[in-house]
Amino acid sequence: MRQSCFVREFAPEHTMPMRANRLLSTQLNALNFHLHEVAASMQPDDWLRRSVPGTNLPAFTFWHVPRTIDSTVNMGIRGVPELIESEPWAARRWARPEGGTGYTVEEADQLAADVVPAEVVEYADAVRSHVSQWLKTVTDEELDAPNMLKEHTAKTKAYYRPEVEEAIAPLVGQPVWLLVSLTCFAHGWAHLEEIKLLAAAGRK
Repeated sequence: MRQSCFVREFAPEHTMPMRANRLLSTQLNALNFHLHEVAASMQPDDWLRRSVPGTNLPAFTFWHVPRTIDSTVNMGIRGVPELIESEPWAARRWARPEGGTGYTVEEADQLAADVVPAEVVEYADAVRSHVSQWLKTVTDEELDAPNMLKEHTAKTKAYYRPEVEEAIAPLVGQPVWLLVSLTCFAHGWAHLEEIKLLAAAGRK
């Protein structure tokens, strides 16, 4: 009882609850900032060196981070065309109609060889801006609603594959906010840390 009375008496009257879309925007901005940090820390030889057997090349994983955000938010959640389909991104050698899920080692390595890290950073910035603009318009009710990832994926030929269906199965029907948070923060952050560890291991 004392604690609740203390809160009522001393909590600032102007305090407003955090809107979910603002929190998600903060997570996205933090991830994009970290992506820039990782890119700046890399040496030229780091991108295409496989330091640990069985891992993807850092260039592929780096590309995968913004591609997953673009594909999940635009195609998966919103059901609209992805940013990668527009210029100047569609003309890049590393442009692909999907996010890399289910690639063989050979396919992933071929993609990595086409990656230009500076271009991917620019693409990541464009994706961040694009998604941020959408987040400004979305309501808490829309973020609480079940996502339509399965339905939207089924309508898109590039994603309608067994590997993709298996990967998204645990996410189907989850609240939109959870999918956005995982995609725009947790998933990407884990991959960026993976890149840093592999780069460091390869320099030893």
